[in-house]
Amino acid sequence: MKRKHLSILLTASLLALSAAACGKDSESPSTQGGLEITPIDEGDDTGETDLNETDTNSPENEGTSESSDTAVTNSNAPVSESAPSPASVTASESHDEYKADDGTVLLTNDVSMPVVSIEGAEDIAAKINANIEEYYTIFYSGDEETLAMAKSDYESRQGDADFGTFYGYTNSTSFRITRMDDKALSLEITAYSDTGGAHGNYGCVGKNYDLKTGELIGFDDLSEDSAAFHATVLDYMVNLAQTPSYKERLFEPSKNDLDSALFDREKWIFTQSGISLFADPYALGPYAAGEIYFRLPYEKAYELGLKENYHYSGNFTEERYDTSQYDPNTMEMKIDGTPEYSFDLNGDGTPEGIAFYGLAVNPEDGSQTFACYIDGTDWSTVLEEQLGERSKHGYVDSTYALYDMDSADGLTEIAVLFTEFSENPDADSESREYTLLFRYTKDKELQFLEQRDGFVTEPPQP
Repeated sequence: MKRKHLSILLTASLLALSAAACGKDSESPSTQGGLEITPIDEGDDTGETDLNETDTNSPENEGTSESSDTAVTNSNAPVSESAPSPASVTASESHDEYKADDGTVLLTNDVSMPVVSIEGAEDIAAKINANIEEYYTIFYSGDEETLAMAKSDYESRQGDADFGTFYGYTNSTSFRITRMDDKALSLEITAYSDTGGAHGNYGCVGKNYDLKTGELIGFDDLSEDSAAFHATVLDYMVNLAQTPSYKERLFEPSKNDLDSALFDREKWIFTQSGISLFADPYALGPYAAGEIYFRLPYEKAYELGLKENYHYSGNFTEERYDTSQYDPNTMEMKIDGTPEYSFDLNGDGTPEGIAFYGLAVNPEDGSQTFACYIDGTDWSTVLEEQLGERSKHGYVDSTYALYDMDSADGLTEIAVLFTEFSENPDADSESREYTLLFRYTKDKELQFLEQRDGFVTEPPQP
């Protein structure tokens, strides 16, 4: 058995959650009394469809490159206009295997834990790391118990075809950085467990740290009037839950259901585009719906009373998940240009309807189908011209972003994320990430601006 740093197992509570949740895809949370909605002036609908905000840690998105367990620091990350962060984050990793006498792997533990460094403020970094380690150790509770369960499962299948094939149990933890500047560091930590059921299960927590003090930021710390802030944000989320894009993913949650799921413990994170509250699979929707995010844009958060010391000053506007609706009869992707949301891209005072499609791959030749509609016009040829032959050796990421390169010009750029596979199988890195920036002009033309190494959606590291 190989142990580098810390061996971690999911607690019995998560295992129990996984076992209890299986088979409940059609079960709905309480709907007594229905949703009591307090109207909120939302301006545009920029917060409506943030259902899968960079959900790179869930099993469904395994293989995406939004975050890396082995190299969190990205020296090629683009420079942000926000104040540089004094912090940097690396990953402490371990891989442990527990085997039966015949060599069969019974249990695998894969751990990726964030380690924070702050030059000149080592005491603050130590305080943050102590809190992170404390959280991780809550999973280190049952090596013998889980291993015994896996061993019993394995032995019961020997010589009995009715029990089926044994597949080794798996536990893993991973993380991603969602905001890192001079004010705050936000981490989303994911714990995944597969103990022989129909599928594995996972859950996430948000860790938000004040980089001036090292203290963990609670949701009640975000406003001077925490009760009013909580109530108004909840009303905002209730309104989001009533939009079509959310109704497709959710059960029929009551206001109390949303309150308990989204405001339970550490179920929120700062991002570069706002405050995201999230619900694990089964909490508000079926497992197939995955983790569901409810985003409060910073502009709205400021209106509702977010403390100034948590304001975000960068040039990132927001991140979006691509449109991936499928025809129920053919199961083919529906690409009809119906706007997913609206945003004033060219500063003319009129919001443009945007629909971005991606990740539809032809299994015969590996080619990818994607489209980018702005006000009903498909501009995918502009993107294709920039990708050229590279599109055969990579893919457009499932998320894209609105990125304000110059806040004074009134324009907001579209950032398309692309991952290209290495042509050298012996290379240290199997792929590289970069961002293509496009501008929609007042003449209603989409223009390519530049290519940057790294994803602009990832907070830059020193």
